[in-house]
Amino acid sequence: MKYCIDTSSLIDLGERHYPEKLAIFKPIWTGLYTGISNGDIISVDLVKVELEKRADDWRTNFCAKSADMFKMSQEIEQQYAKLVSLIEVNPKFPKNSARDRFFEGADLFLISLAMCVDDGVVVTSETKNLSNYGLRPVCNELGVKNMNLVEFFEAYKLGISRFVPLVSKSVK
Repeated sequence: MKYCIDTSSLIDLGERHYPEKLAIFKPIWTGLYTGISNGDIISVDLVKVELEKRADDWRTNFCAKSADMFKMSQEIEQQYAKLVSLIEVNPKFPKNSARDRFFEGADLFLISLAMCVDDGVVVTSETKNLSNYGLRPVCNELGVKNMNLVEFFEAYKLGISRFVPLVSKSVK
């Protein structure tokens, strides 16, 4: 499986929930960088651009360490053009400012990437879908597999492996 990860997931991983600078999360980051190195975890170059818009030390270092994960090709661009055409005629996706923003961002390119690779799945941590133009609703409408970060952790077997759940007896 190829995990096509979006900007919100990378920000949640590196800045909000699992900061790379904290030793407790080292097993997660070791697994992520291994997945990036072997090509299991990929993204599009527009995700890198979105990360660099608000560059800080973590984003700058992450983008440098992970430069090979960010893809763009003629095949992805052609798939993007096909998807734009499909969305423009689909009544579930009305023409409005949300659609314009969706076309301008990385999300549709990320969907295109997932469609261009073998067994591609979009990974996103987007939670607010105020319109039909959220990443997961569009993936679902187009038949593209997608998952949230927790599902990704489970599928890719990421976690803080040194902690073993304790079996506790019920307290009375």
